[in-house]
Amino acid sequence: MQKTITLKKAEYTYGEKHVLNGVSFVCTQNERLCILGENGAGKSTLLKILTGELELTSGALEKIGHIRTVYVPQEFPKESIELTVESYIEKQAGQALFKKVHTHAKELGFDTEKNASKKCGSISGGQQKILALAVAFAASPDFILLDEPENHIDIVSRIVLIRKLQEYRGGVIFISHDRLIIDAIASKVAELAQGQLHISEGGYDDYIETKMERIGGMQRKFDTETKRIRQLSESIVILGQKALRGKEISAYRRKKEELDDLKQAHKESPRPDDRKTKIKIHQGENGLHGGKLLCRITNGFFRFVGSKSDMFREINLEARSGGHIVLLGRNGTGKSTFLKCLTGEINFTKGEVSWGNDVRFAYFDQHAQFDPKETALDVIGDKLNCLDLEARSVLGTMRFSEDRMEAPIGTLSGGEKMRLRFAIVFGKKPELIILDEPTNHLDEVTWEILLEACKKSKSTILLVSHDYEFIESFNPSVFWMIQGQSINPRYKDLPILLSEMGA
Repeated sequence: MQKTITLKKAEYTYGEKHVLNGVSFVCTQNERLCILGENGAGKSTLLKILTGELELTSGALEKIGHIRTVYVPQEFPKESIELTVESYIEKQAGQALFKKVHTHAKELGFDTEKNASKKCGSISGGQQKILALAVAFAASPDFILLDEPENHIDIVSRIVLIRKLQEYRGGVIFISHDRLIIDAIASKVAELAQGQLHISEGGYDDYIETKMERIGGMQRKFDTETKRIRQLSESIVILGQKALRGKEISAYRRKKEELDDLKQAHKESPRPDDRKTKIKIHQGENGLHGGKLLCRITNGFFRFVGSKSDMFREINLEARSGGHIVLLGRNGTGKSTFLKCLTGEINFTKGEVSWGNDVRFAYFDQHAQFDPKETALDVIGDKLNCLDLEARSVLGTMRFSEDRMEAPIGTLSGGEKMRLRFAIVFGKKPELIILDEPTNHLDEVTWEILLEACKKSKSTILLVSHDYEFIESFNPSVFWMIQGQSINPRYKDLPILLSEMGA
């Protein structure tokens, strides 16, 4: 008997929100199901239901056969932070699987044997994720459930993860926003939207084709209903007057009820959006001059206090206007440290960073916090020192509707908060924009918005990302590649550079 996980008419409510609304699907042990959806749609909740961590409000979760599942959550569990790496492996996998865990972790880029005595809280986010993945692979469950497994791990580790998942003999149910992983792994893609699960066969491109067909049908239905609302609104006035005179009361009530139902349906399901997000980034009249020197690093050396060796040495780099630069390197090679030296947050031990006259830069901070009582309009007006009309224009480029612009930030979804952070950075119209891993945790729509913003912007952009598809679409003019203690400009294609990094 083939082992399967089945949801039947699953309902799950959280407060007043219907996270799942009659969801049904079947996943067999030989399938790879990817779950997509905007931030806040309930994807992680769905995985937790499949693991039994959360219980359905109604409906049924059925597992046929003796099924073992392992769940790797989006973030490393806080209760394990104080454990050593060795203690974590022993707790999660047992001593019998030590060797297997070490082997899987090393393949993914983290030597757990050398770091066995370190506390889990002292290792990087990427190393934590690899540790959790290695334990999951070593356990060889019937189904492995992964919540954004690509987060925090570098681009080379992602490619190794793809190979391991392709070779894995059990079922895989995973949440991901990395299109390379989705296309390489998924046999089905399920989009969770407004409590409904829409499943398509195949990889990411097949999902997009199916989605566009579904949106086309939704659009036709929406337009038909809009026309009907207009007709009802016109006739209801006449019927209302007749009803006041005691005539055609029942007809008035029927039409009024139909009109109210249609208006409510439109309120709950607004005009469908397609996958592409058309935005315009408004630049000032003083466009950048091609080739203008923005900053230069000369003989940059960096060594942490107390360390016996340099992290970087003899760095000589230039950033000029109009370029798209990707800072490429494995986890732990010092990308964040380098950016701090570049922006002046810390100083190079030797060497210097010199900036062109009046050059302004903006740094994307994915962890920036906002007052939950303020609105997006308040934040943009304050950060950009602009009037209401301009603030609305900036937020419009990030696909904020009028009501979301004016809603308290505490009510915004995770994706909307990321768009607000992007609006601040791009809205400043600086000569140089530094984006440090902006693609982490991005839903499909926000991913598209960010990419389009990068393409439309006239600013030079320095990008740190491990998302293969985003880097390729970003169309870099140069890579700043970290290898050993050096950072050098490279002009080769990404696949060639990745092979040099050991992918």
